[in-house]
Amino acid sequence: MEKKLIPENELFDIEKITKNLRSKIIGKKIHYFKKISSTNSYAKKLIKEFTDEGTIVVADVQTQGRGRKNRLWHSPFGGLWFSIILYPDLPPESGMLITMAVSISVAQAIKETTGMNAKIKWPNDLLIRNKKVSGILTELDASSYKINYAIIGIGINVNNKINDELKTIACSLKQENNKDISRIKIFISILENFDFYYDKLKNKDLDFIKKTWLSFTNILNKKIQVTENKKVIEGVFLGINDLGHLILDTKFGEIKIITGDIKYL
Repeated sequence: MEKKLIPENELFDIEKITKNLRSKIIGKKIHYFKKISSTNSYAKKLIKEFTDEGTIVVADVQTQGRGRKNRLWHSPFGGLWFSIILYPDLPPESGMLITMAVSISVAQAIKETTGMNAKIKWPNDLLIRNKKVSGILTELDASSYKINYAIIGIGINVNNKINDELKTIACSLKQENNKDISRIKIFISILENFDFYYDKLKNKDLDFIKKTWLSFTNILNKKIQVTENKKVIEGVFLGINDLGHLILDTKFGEIKIITGDIKYL
């Protein structure tokens, strides 16, 4: 049987990545695996070994990838699955701001590498034409006053096939762009963008983070529904506060939403 060649844009060349990466912190160390259970789980092991801030764990395939609330994240070959290790000098309530900075970075990278406009769906998804193309999982270890470490898991459907049962709610960059997308280019773009926004976050330039995040959403002044623990709240999205929480105008007045799943109405 003739061996099937893997397209060049599917190969993950760490040497090429490190040679072209222009960042101060993010991506200075990269651990690459062809297959792993979970990049976030491996990142936790590295933290116990006192690895550097900005260290990346990336894999071609995850066998036990997960999203928020331990939801399964299908992570086959062709996608981009990786985790970033951080030691932010921030209070624990700032965790959502880290997710926001990563969301912006992914949205900008998609725009830069494909020309497509991905929209951020609070708290941790990115959509193209209302279908999920990327998800972010932020895991924190914190004391009462400080985040000890943060692991940011990022999954992007790049060139991978989407399971039939997910095709109504998920998409890939290849599918939406009608051509293969370079995983290396988008990976480098995310790391460089996040290097910039993480620096803004550490310097407490929250207005810049908020304004940029809002520019990648499409729900300002629109009615949405938020569900958390079977509790459903409807209201008009007014914006976000300095901790990344949603501000909704509801029939009960203005309220703050810390976590939940949103639905566009």
